[in-house]
Amino acid sequence: MRKSSRMKRFTAVGLTGAAVLAMSGTAHAASAGGLRASAAAPTCVKVTVDKGTISKTAYVMNKCSTTKRVKVVWSFAPDSDCNTLKPGQKFKTKRGLAPQFDGLALC
Repeated sequence: MRKSSRMKRFTAVGLTGAAVLAMSGTAHAASAGGLRASAAAPTCVKVTVDKGTISKTAYVMNKCSTTKRVKVVWSFAPDSDCNTLKPGQKFKTKRGLAPQFDGLALC
């Protein structure tokens, strides 16, 4: 009889621990995704990426009729700062080693 109640407690503790780990993993994934969950920049903001030997450079130009605040999103490198671009303005940002261009986001 004692073994049975002990097993129930171990099972309950194990299931509770598994639930907590699952929830914390979900929360962590959501918060990590939240960093990149900015709205995508409109298609009138154009970006081209020059792939060098050891670096990549993103050239961004605002071809919209209104001012936009955008940033370049990279994997394996820090994202660019937010840049305020009036119509016709442009900026470039360069990252070294192994960056991957992930997109352009509003900020």
